[in-house]
Amino acid sequence: MTIDDEFPTLVWFSQADAFAYLRQVDPGFDAERHESELRECRQRLQQEGFSTFSYLALETIGRRILRAYVMREMGNVAFTTAYLKNRLYETDPRLATLRESGLPVTWNLDQLETGPNVNEPRVRNLLSSLRAHGMLCGLILGLPAPRAELRVAVGLTSQAGDTHWIDDRVMGGVLAISLTISRLMQPYIDDRARQARVIELTQEQAAVLERLVMGLSDHEIAAEISASLHRVTHHVKTLQKLFNVENRAQLAYFAARWGWRKA
Repeated sequence: MTIDDEFPTLVWFSQADAFAYLRQVDPGFDAERHESELRECRQRLQQEGFSTFSYLALETIGRRILRAYVMREMGNVAFTTAYLKNRLYETDPRLATLRESGLPVTWNLDQLETGPNVNEPRVRNLLSSLRAHGMLCGLILGLPAPRAELRVAVGLTSQAGDTHWIDDRVMGGVLAISLTISRLMQPYIDDRARQARVIELTQEQAAVLERLVMGLSDHEIAAEISASLHRVTHHVKTLQKLFNVENRAQLAYFAARWGWRKA
């Protein structure tokens, strides 16, 4: 997997990818039954009036997204790619409301276009992209995640002009469908995330990282491993790039919290 300095690493996957992994780890996995289950889920969403369904599992440090695992089925590849590449989520008023309340958020594009931050460039970019893709209203909700560093979000959009039809019954159905999909996709995502954390380090890089996690300064690390300060500083910068983090504090947190191992 290649680290891109400009935006989170974007990993598209399909239902077939997830099922292939589940068959690998569980020979008794009933793919045919679950394929029928997911087909019914997609049909129900379309019958309710939703035209797109985006399932995203985001590996994060704080609010910074390192990797985004996105299911292809019912998603909009062009919109989602631009959304992540341009970091539109950082100023997305829908997500701001979701973070504040923790509850599912219904939104209407006409209302968003009269919001207080509408003149912010990335907000304008988001709103124009939504309209260009026929995403006129919708629903966003968060789902439970197995790890603190993982955020699972579901976004649904519709070409309808308002949200009066997204009532408690529809929300309940969307939640049940989203949990079903998440249950089947999560093992594959966890496996991909584990693979992404296998990073090849030289012996000296590993020694620097181990001591950085212990809280040692660059000077102290240099003294312990008998290397120059310049060399240690170079290693720290290289490690930040390898782990796709912005500073040494995030690097120490990432390595200590998630763990790392040499390939």
